[in-house]
Amino acid sequence: MSAKAPRGTAMIVDDEATNRRLLGAVLVREGFHCLHAADGEEALAIFTQQTPDIIFMDVMMPGIDGYETTRRIREVLCGRFIPIIFLTALSDEQSLVRCIEAGGDDFISKPFNLAILKARIASMERVRDLYRHLESQHVELSQRYSREQQEQALAERIFSHVVGTRNVAVESLGFLQRAADTFCGDLILTAHLPDGGLRILVADFTGHGLAAAIGAMPVAEIFHAMSAKGVDDLLLLAELNRKLHTLLPADRFMAACLVSIPADLHELRLWNGGMPPALLVTAQGLQEFHAKALPLGILAEPPEKDSLMQIPLKGGERLLLMSDGVLEAVDAQERLFVDTTFDGLKQALASKEAMLPALIHALDQHCGHTVQSDDITALEIPIGTDLINLPEKHERHHAPPPGQGSWHWSLELCDSYLGAMSSLQGALGSLKLLDGLEPHIGALEIIISELYTNALEHGVLGLDSAMKSTSNGFELYYTERAKRLQQGVKGCVFIELIYEPVAAGGCVKIRLRDSGPGFAVTQGGFPAQNLNQTPDAKRPWGRGITLVRSLCESIHYNQQGNEVEAVYRW
Repeated sequence: MSAKAPRGTAMIVDDEATNRRLLGAVLVREGFHCLHAADGEEALAIFTQQTPDIIFMDVMMPGIDGYETTRRIREVLCGRFIPIIFLTALSDEQSLVRCIEAGGDDFISKPFNLAILKARIASMERVRDLYRHLESQHVELSQRYSREQQEQALAERIFSHVVGTRNVAVESLGFLQRAADTFCGDLILTAHLPDGGLRILVADFTGHGLAAAIGAMPVAEIFHAMSAKGVDDLLLLAELNRKLHTLLPADRFMAACLVSIPADLHELRLWNGGMPPALLVTAQGLQEFHAKALPLGILAEPPEKDSLMQIPLKGGERLLLMSDGVLEAVDAQERLFVDTTFDGLKQALASKEAMLPALIHALDQHCGHTVQSDDITALEIPIGTDLINLPEKHERHHAPPPGQGSWHWSLELCDSYLGAMSSLQGALGSLKLLDGLEPHIGALEIIISELYTNALEHGVLGLDSAMKSTSNGFELYYTERAKRLQQGVKGCVFIELIYEPVAAGGCVKIRLRDSGPGFAVTQGGFPAQNLNQTPDAKRPWGRGITLVRSLCESIHYNQQGNEVEAVYRW
């Protein structure tokens, strides 16, 4: 035995004992342990018991020849790689081609040259080792992918529960949602308005999967909080746009349709920003309402007033909203649904008692089993009294449990902790102080976040909102904010919350005080002595306090501008 390190096991398949001994002696000197088989049947039997690292196969043997033996070994391997080198006295091209076609990786002519044999062995070992390395990486990646899929499935269940659990009137609506990935980048939100009417948001984030779904959480919080307070459609859209423009990178945005149906069912308010046309079936036929605004999050400016459509209702109408995944669904020939089927389908939808089943049938006929690259969402809204929630029922639903006591909580953040304000849920949830206040957590989060942001940025850091007036002002503003926090800031923000139960409701007072010099007279467009001033509709900043005022019963700053009290009551 050679002193070389063992190189594994080699199987020699040859009906000539002399050839086996001669090749075996060479391989042993090269560091191999050798197995010998006199024919194909014996080779297959040995192979099932001991898997060699390399095989040397004679072509011409009695019984099963080398070609068939190799084919059977390859079938057993099922894709695993073991190099097979044919030993053959044949030299014609057709015989050599058959060696490769049978599953051979190389061949050596008899009688073999020792130097060539060593070189071929070394070459096959390199290939074999590469295959083994790739196979081990594949196994590891498969295990990681499996774990990731399990974690994503769990996260999706939690995500869907958090985002969709507060939706209302779902039993009266028709839904179609098909995700192109574990996470669906399309979003459907519904909420009752204070008068008992219904507000609906159907949204489509750029792309699909987790990256597309990540913006859904803040959108859902803002939508439910502001709808519960009856905030105007345009103000809700402005706040969603502001949040998404701040949160999302430049290449990400959210196309959306917002629908509000007042309790009296006399009109439909519809806003379409970058979505396919909304289809409304009336007694007079089918009407299409195309997008009149850009998707949310692209521009800092809020949507224009004239982008909100007000449509009179007479009763019995049906509204269909869709994401672009419906129109861009492809068949096996990569043809779009909108190019082949949708235009002809629209008039047929107008004659149907329900539009969604006909749409789903046509979509299934078009797509077949073709995998789609985008999320597909459609929502049918039969406009009628089933969508309406009576005000008294609505109020009882949001009232906290009777007998709940009052509480008083405060926190002061100073210096390096100023940039680490936790969420209301995180700060008070573990103390059980939010029990019974669940419907109002979203609104309270918005109020506290806006007031704290003002106190930190304008009070302690001394940033001026006028910086945002230029085309790249938002980027400069938040770059400067991060810079000042990183350099180390000296100051404090004091936060105080007081909850008191009242008849059939409750009241939370939010007080903040910062150590800064206070707001300038025109700081952010809200001078301390004139908080009722309305910010310019074309100005992309100064809307935080407007939003807080719309959610709160009252808001009051002291004369210096570094103390504020907001009262939220329901």
